[in-house]
Amino acid sequence: MSANKIPRGRPSFASTQREEVLQMLRAAGRGGVSRYTLIYEKHISQCGARVDELKRVGYAIHSELRDGERYVRYVLDSEPLELNPLRAGGDSYEQKYGPRPSGKPQEQPYDDLPLFTGMRR
Repeated sequence: MSANKIPRGRPSFASTQREEVLQMLRAAGRGGVSRYTLIYEKHISQCGARVDELKRVGYAIHSELRDGERYVRYVLDSEPLELNPLRAGGDSYEQKYGPRPSGKPQEQPYDDLPLFTGMRR
């Protein structure tokens, strides 16, 4: 049985979806774009992730739930003069700590825990 590597990070189509969401936000102005439109009409199922990526690169976007509406709307408030870099790939662990260690974990003593002083894994 071979173990296939599980892909992590943003999918390959994320950048085109992010660009499409940005264009829609620009066109909508203060009216914003409904999450319903993004998911069911444009088929961008991870629209929240794409909006979050836009926020991380510097776009000011807020979410609001208007009276009588069931889905949140995303509204573009302002655009940055310069874009922040968007970290490439990886999951949240790798973004915070770097690449995952490979192989068997090293044996480390539990000397910092009084009940386990001198013990090994």
